[in-house]
Amino acid sequence: MPKETFYRLPDEKRERIMAAAEHEFLENSFEAASINRIIKEAAIPRGSFYQYFEDKKDIFLYIVDTHKNEAFDFVENFIKDCNGDIFAFMRMAMDCIISAGFSEKMNGMKRMFSQPWVFDMIVSDRMKGKLEEAKTPKGIMFKYIDKNSLNVESDDEILSLINIFASISLGLFFKIFIMGKNGIECDSEKVRETVYGEIDTLEKKYKKH
Repeated sequence: MPKETFYRLPDEKRERIMAAAEHEFLENSFEAASINRIIKEAAIPRGSFYQYFEDKKDIFLYIVDTHKNEAFDFVENFIKDCNGDIFAFMRMAMDCIISAGFSEKMNGMKRMFSQPWVFDMIVSDRMKGKLEEAKTPKGIMFKYIDKNSLNVESDDEILSLINIFASISLGLFFKIFIMGKNGIECDSEKVRETVYGEIDTLEKKYKKH
């Protein structure tokens, strides 16, 4: 994560550095990305870079973390838009992942997130999140879903449902961003059909009728 000196920079300079770094990682794999190109585009001395970040991995992780936080905001907005209907939210979220994953515009993002160690970080403790940790996908879902519409008797059953959805999401993420990046062909409609089938099964089991 950035050093304190980075946070003390003027907003314009911070944004310029981050824009240069994100551009570099979107255009190149992590291994091929160059600090020299980042500092050149950001118009800062090489020494200044190391006053702000430990190394290339440090700034890369900061970018990834920023996108994770944005994703958390999307989760909250999506489930609010669905009026707490967790199954409508699941379909909306899956459509978003599928549309993004099969878009050529997302190729750079795929390069960023297809690093195996980045994927491991995404399923880290922060992403697993406990119910009381409100600023995690699971905490957000638990807070906003319409619990009265579910055929459950305890919070543990709700958490079980959320965990199943998390597994489906991560499996989809892996298929599109990891397998797809490695040349394994995926058909978007077949992927959507499979995922919707899994959500339909969950809805039949957990939704009050």
